[in-house]
Amino acid sequence: MKRVALLFTVFGLTACQQAPPPEQAQAGPAAGTPEWKIQNAMSAAPEQISTDATIMDWPATEGGAMTQLRAGTNGWMCLPDQPPTPANDPMCADQVWQEWAAAWAGHKPFSTKVAGVAYMLQGGAAASNTDPFKMAPDSGQSWMMEGPHVMLIVPNPAALAGLPDQHLDGAPFVMFKGTPYAHVMVPVK
Repeated sequence: MKRVALLFTVFGLTACQQAPPPEQAQAGPAAGTPEWKIQNAMSAAPEQISTDATIMDWPATEGGAMTQLRAGTNGWMCLPDQPPTPANDPMCADQVWQEWAAAWAGHKPFSTKVAGVAYMLQGGAAASNTDPFKMAPDSGQSWMMEGPHVMLIVPNPAALAGLPDQHLDGAPFVMFKGTPYAHVMVPVK
């Protein structure tokens, strides 16, 4: 669970714990309830993954611990919408991505011998495509809004050299290219 707690830092969440705006409300449990958060987190990945994934909630306070909303059995971890971003952006991450998060949180190099996969099938928002530690866009800049996507980590980041590093509508691109945190963003419908 230590790796799970470190994933909090990956996405630069601040101390707020809030329900999503009304336009993000879903049929079913009331927005912001644990039941809603489980449903929202599960919407990040295919049912075959999210059904047996551990569901964690973001810390209620800065530096606090994540809360387990539901135990899982398949090694995947899903999180509900990230409160400080302007998008409904739940995600599900495999073990490699959880290790990536621990490396990122410690500002340590990351490497893997196997590929890693994370899902954000509701889309998301990012402060930067190049700076892995930027938590909000610069003044006057907009969030990078991303549609539904899958994120891939590869064992040999040099193999990503031929892919673009710019956020293009509908095309895969490398996020954080040239850093130990480089990964492929693959848009999906």
